[in-house]
Amino acid sequence: MQRSIPALALIFFLCACTSGEVKVDSAQSETHYKLGMEFAQMALYKNALEEFDLALKHNPGNLKAHQKKGLVHFGLKQYDHAEEEFKTVLTQDPENVQVHINLGMVYYSKGGKNQAHKKWQQAINLKEGDNDSKALNNIGNIFKEKEDFSKAIAYYQQALLQEPGNSTYLNNLGDSYRRQGNPAQAEEVFKKSLAVNANGMLTHFNLGMLYQEQKRFDEAMQSFQNSLKVNPYYAEAYYQIARIYFDNKNRESARQSIELALKADPANPKYKDFFSKLESS
Repeated sequence: MQRSIPALALIFFLCACTSGEVKVDSAQSETHYKLGMEFAQMALYKNALEEFDLALKHNPGNLKAHQKKGLVHFGLKQYDHAEEEFKTVLTQDPENVQVHINLGMVYYSKGGKNQAHKKWQQAINLKEGDNDSKALNNIGNIFKEKEDFSKAIAYYQQALLQEPGNSTYLNNLGDSYRRQGNPAQAEEVFKKSLAVNANGMLTHFNLGMLYQEQKRFDEAMQSFQNSLKVNPYYAEAYYQIARIYFDNKNRESARQSIELALKADPANPKYKDFFSKLESS
């Protein structure tokens, strides 16, 4: 005698077979993605991540959501999560130059400078004529850290061929010229950077360092002050101002400046040593 399957059991069987399937709703996914972008722009990162997750729930193949989610995790210094998102994008879009660059930033931030260098070089080699200026600039930074200024300069110049008006690249190039011992070229490039972005804090500071090395103390002081107008909490500028005052026998002004540096960065051993030196002199 043939037995029939009870109706409830049949319903359960059908549900069990289909529960693992994902119904893609691209429109809903895009709505949540755009909302996530708005939250990210307002620095509401938790909300942004929630919206990107909803975007991926409605469409797991939304690579934009994976990429932006990775960027938010990176900004929050959640590097393992960021790496996971970027790698997910690259499994489906292996020639995405910007994601290769972003993954390189993750490796660099985790201390893997050689791994980052290789990833950025891979980004550069992927596509002819694609905008890989960030990768070029980042490799330049690695060479500058190694004090291989000739190679750093070459990479910054290549980056600037793609983005001639990028004030950050110009600042990096100028700083490499300064540290290489080419003050005239450095000053020219710093001024070009400031013409593009008058609020370049590091450019003002690096120009101050150049003037200080040349004993052009009034100009150095003005440049350091300009950097503090952009960021009043930039401790290194206060420290360099304190050094100028100290070298020019103005101990009281030096004390005031180093105290501001210590207020901004109380644990800095260099600032504490300078304060002790000032107290004992």
